[in-house]
Amino acid sequence: MNRKYVVLLFSIILISSLTCSKKNSTNPEIVTITDLLPQDNEISGWVSTGNTWWATSSSELNQYINGEEPDYTKYGFREGAMQSYSGTVLENSTIMEVRVFDQQSEENAQALFQELATRLVNPLVWSEAGEEARIERFFLSQKIIFWKSKYFVSLTIDSGLDEALNVLKTFATNMDAKIS
Repeated sequence: MNRKYVVLLFSIILISSLTCSKKNSTNPEIVTITDLLPQDNEISGWVSTGNTWWATSSSELNQYINGEEPDYTKYGFREGAMQSYSGTVLENSTIMEVRVFDQQSEENAQALFQELATRLVNPLVWSEAGEEARIERFFLSQKIIFWKSKYFVSLTIDSGLDEALNVLKTFATNMDAKIS
């Protein structure tokens, strides 16, 4: 599908969802799962790239994360969204991807987190976002995963620099505060 049409479709879905009544959430400010995603420059210098998706069924989710969908479905997947952001880390163009999933309950979100955390390579425990969080670091990329309330969040950046990890941490704590 043409990128322009995907962006247009996502915009229509987002606008129409904002006119709907609020869903059950831990934060009454959250109307849809996409409200958890940072807005352009909410994290200074980071803007959405237009690469995005929003899934409200397992079949839709499978289209976006082919091969990973069964894990999310197993633990109560209700809705998920992804947004890519571009910014700079030490004057190098960098891309980050943020995914957030509504797993319907704390128990489901925690169980999904525990399953996916076992697949990380040498994960580091991090306590600044969510109920539990892990960091995975490689030479050219890094990832943070965490769960809070009924949400599972995954953030990935295409840089292995310490400064890039700080960007990931900023995004993670920002999203953590929105879930409250």
